Amino acid sequence: MAAFRTCLGVAAALAAAAIAGCATTEQAASPDLAPRPLAEVLDAGPVAVMDGGRPVVALVLGGGGLRGFAHVGALQALEEAGIRPDIVVGTSAGAIVGAAYASGMSPAQIRAAALDVKVSSLLDFTWSASGIIRGRNLAKWVGTVTGGARIEAFPIRFAAVATDLQSGLPVLIDQGPSGSAIQASSAVPGVNVPIPYSNGHLIDGGITSLVPVRFARAMGADVVIAIDIYCRSPRTQGLAVPSVIGRVMQTQSCLVAAPEMAEADVLVAPAIGAPGMSDRNSHERVIQTGYEATVAALKDWRADGPRRIRSQ
Repeated sequence: MAAFRTCLGVAAALAAAAIAGCATTEQAASPDLAPRPLAEVLDAGPVAVMDGGRPVVALVLGGGGLRGFAHVGALQALEEAGIRPDIVVGTSAGAIVGAAYASGMSPAQIRAAALDVKVSSLLDFTWSASGIIRGRNLAKWVGTVTGGARIEAFPIRFAAVATDLQSGLPVLIDQGPSGSAIQASSAVPGVNVPIPYSNGHLIDGGITSLVPVRFARAMGADVVIAIDIYCRSPRTQGLAVPSVIGRVMQTQSCLVAAPEMAEADVLVAPAIGAPGMSDRNSHERVIQTGYEATVAALKDWRADGPRRIRSQ
């Protein structure tokens, strides 16, 4: 799946490039990106999506690199349970899968697209002091998968979450081209070139809102089903620099994310080892892990007597 990659291997290459003094090639700010912080989304109020007085259901898909294949299995489990969300919010890898689903693709179609894409083809390298991957190939692929539709035209309300580099706040992108939104949401700092917009630059949403439950609430959700693919997953082992950095990043991200994840009505949190970029068998195993974890979580939740949600 697009942007399902780890950043540790290329971080050293970026450092070497920066030391060598390679030139920065700044992208033009996108006029289509209008990210909003949580306070602004709350002030605007929820957009009504209810019918018949039933609760509004949101699906929140968290970031986590190649572990994002698990989201495909989660969608399959939700479909089999007869649950279709009114709102989909995603960060990074979760934004990729979420955009595909909200644009009208079925879980089976998303699975086929995820398994068929050559992940390495989505990595467009560049020589820049601010990053070594532009993300334009990813944006183009997402645009193709979603049929070129703008986010506001999706049949299911969708938003991607990024981080504003200047303010350090998580921001919501719920308008504009889906490819540009996902490019920003997936811009791993130190690896991807930050994405410019009119008021600054955007980077990976996982820095500030790994599993964006609060944005889903601000958009009007009564019931939030959240999928965390990262925090229960195994830490990297060893004392090599990439391993230590990986463990520190995971620890910090998950400490920040824990209070927000705790606010979900259902939290699916499978333990997933990061699969290889081109290993189809491991991708399929991760999809199955996401499916099984979601089935189990829904069973437990329903046993506790949840509020009625829409069934198909």
